[in-house]
Amino acid sequence: MKYRIRLWDFDGTLADTGRDVWNSIQYAAKKCGGEIDRDYMKKDSNLGKPLAEIFEKVMPYPGKQKFGQFEQLVRIHYREISMYEETYLYHGIAEILESAEVEDAADYVITMKPKSALERILETKGWSNLFTDCLSPDSFDGKEKKKSELISYILEKTGCKPEETVYIGDTWSDVIAARENNIDCIGVTYGDGDTGELLAENPRFCVDSVCELKKILEEGA
Repeated sequence: MKYRIRLWDFDGTLADTGRDVWNSIQYAAKKCGGEIDRDYMKKDSNLGKPLAEIFEKVMPYPGKQKFGQFEQLVRIHYREISMYEETYLYHGIAEILESAEVEDAADYVITMKPKSALERILETKGWSNLFTDCLSPDSFDGKEKKKSELISYILEKTGCKPEETVYIGDTWSDVIAARENNIDCIGVTYGDGDTGELLAENPRFCVDSVCELKKILEEGA
């Protein structure tokens, strides 16, 4: 059976956003009087660490009293200053998204990236028309929603059966969010997530390339 509803994580699954995120972090580090070692930034999995942990790698260390300023500077640069010049869709992703109508499928973004940042990226890069809808934790008024809750919302909104829905992501938490909604998950290892942690959660499928991903989406489960 082919998947009719394709739910996508954003960072590390649809798009390589790492360089621009690191650029914003380094901008904040310099404003606080230090820098982050380039070798540390070369390891993709470091990008998934809490910002407080990354802040501890700023040298010389500004002191914990500067973390609030650091966090705010990262947010301002990424959401308001960055033009996302080093953010791009992984090779082959655009082809998959553009074939959605032919495949009788609909594509949604389900991400933990804040709504304002996501919308600005999609608008700046000209990608908005590739998706039926995009949801972030703060897409709704009131309390922020978890990824599993965002998936549940799409299932309810579309009326699509769980077996016709798939979530595609690069981290262990993506697999868990899919499982909590009784839908399949395709884990991708070409992104930022830790492959060992991803595999430990046993996604329905695991692919090392967009080419492999495309084949599964075309052939179905």
